[in-house]
Amino acid sequence: MRSINLTLIVGALMFVSCDLIDPTFENVLDVQNNDPPALLFSPEEYTASVGEEVAVNLYALEVENVAALQAQILYDKDRLEIVSIGPGTFFDSNDSPLFVTDTSNPGRLDVYSVFLGSSKEVSGTGDLATIVFRVIAAGDAYLEVSGASELLNKASQPIALKSLGIGVIRAQ
Repeated sequence: MRSINLTLIVGALMFVSCDLIDPTFENVLDVQNNDPPALLFSPEEYTASVGEEVAVNLYALEVENVAALQAQILYDKDRLEIVSIGPGTFFDSNDSPLFVTDTSNPGRLDVYSVFLGSSKEVSGTGDLATIVFRVIAAGDAYLEVSGASELLNKASQPIALKSLGIGVIRAQ
């Protein structure tokens, strides 16, 4: 009888102590946070001091059959200046893609990457570019992937983007 009571008490305590919780998805690259296919910044929020450099990563989320990219990034030219731009690893392959950037319009960065003369395409999630900004003034400096951005397949057909990223660099 004593062992039955002990078993019931332990079982009741285990049942009462187990809380089922809903998972929290805080990473911007979690599909639950966005509607893929998407172009996003990860992480979405940075904190820095004036004069500090911040590396911002541009990601493709759950894309299919991409052969070319044109990403237009809008940024606060009064608070940020571009230090450098480098390709990510998403388009890495034996057929190195062409990677070109245009910074001729202050407050706007255009990034182009394409496989030339190849039937190569990539799918999945990965980093497309790393942009290093220098903070030149205090305040919230917003970044935005513009609606002018697009992905193309090897037949030069557009791939519809359902989510475009917004980020912020909070400068003190």
